[in-house]
Amino acid sequence: MHGCEGTAEVKTGVIIALDVGGTTVKSALCNDSGDLLTGISTTPIDSKASKATILESFNEIVTILSRAAVKTGLPLSGLALAFPGPFDYERGICLIRGVEKYEALYGMNLKSFFRSEVLADGSIPILFDADSWAFARGQYHKGAARGVERFIGLTIGTGLGSAFMERGSIVENERGIPPYGWIGNLPCGKGILDDKVSRRGILGRYEELTGGAHGSLDVEDLFNLAESGDGNCIEVFSETGILLATALAPFIEAFHPDCIVMGGKISGAFKYMAPALNRRLEELLEKGNVPEILKATGGDSCTLSGVALYLAERYLEGGRTC
Repeated sequence: MHGCEGTAEVKTGVIIALDVGGTTVKSALCNDSGDLLTGISTTPIDSKASKATILESFNEIVTILSRAAVKTGLPLSGLALAFPGPFDYERGICLIRGVEKYEALYGMNLKSFFRSEVLADGSIPILFDADSWAFARGQYHKGAARGVERFIGLTIGTGLGSAFMERGSIVENERGIPPYGWIGNLPCGKGILDDKVSRRGILGRYEELTGGAHGSLDVEDLFNLAESGDGNCIEVFSETGILLATALAPFIEAFHPDCIVMGGKISGAFKYMAPALNRRLEELLEKGNVPEILKATGGDSCTLSGVALYLAERYLEGGRTC
């Protein structure tokens, strides 16, 4: 725990948890065990807006939850944020640029902002975690991967998130696993995997197959069309599974996961992606090396639980504050 000072009596309290996405921020109050104490609030956010506009949105979300925390009668134990990267998670500095979201925050120390401008209390722990890591933590402790020794977590939405977890800890920069455990930057076609296995990639591929613009259609619409038997939509989701399998195969050979857990907004099409992913892995890997493919459970609550549990593990169980 770098930069931490002092000790405090361990108390059962309330953690403000945020899952910051490209178009919305999901938030809730959690207890020290990662259980949600409130329903999940989903707040639209313009991640392409100015710094002032984005910070005002964050301020409003945390302020509302701070007031709700006071009403519980329990002390505020911390603020935990699952945030997309690149990001200096330890220091709380945003390093995002070139991806058309939160670029206005590049180089800004968000930990200092929340501490001085929002919470106005230097004793409250503030923690940032990669959104894909928080997802994996939640799935390990409360979701589909509960108690699993090794697994790969995947989130598919506006982009592709990934995390490698072993015995409850995130693994990166070893056994061929890339920094942050992110496979989205791997080369794929003329771009990277994130260009294909994402909302924009799936919609773009649908346009190619149909020979026209998708207009107002979104991925959810493609799933509904697939459910009605639309062959092009089924093909798009199947191809997405095949692309994932091709990218994952070398990591599976090195990491030997027990399972792959798929989540994110686009995981609704799991029934079309997972079989194709599994079939391709069976073609690429030796028999017995293909991990089980699981759909994430717990929905949005697991990421919020995961980041809250990480804050509790880092700063509360030992009674340290930062």
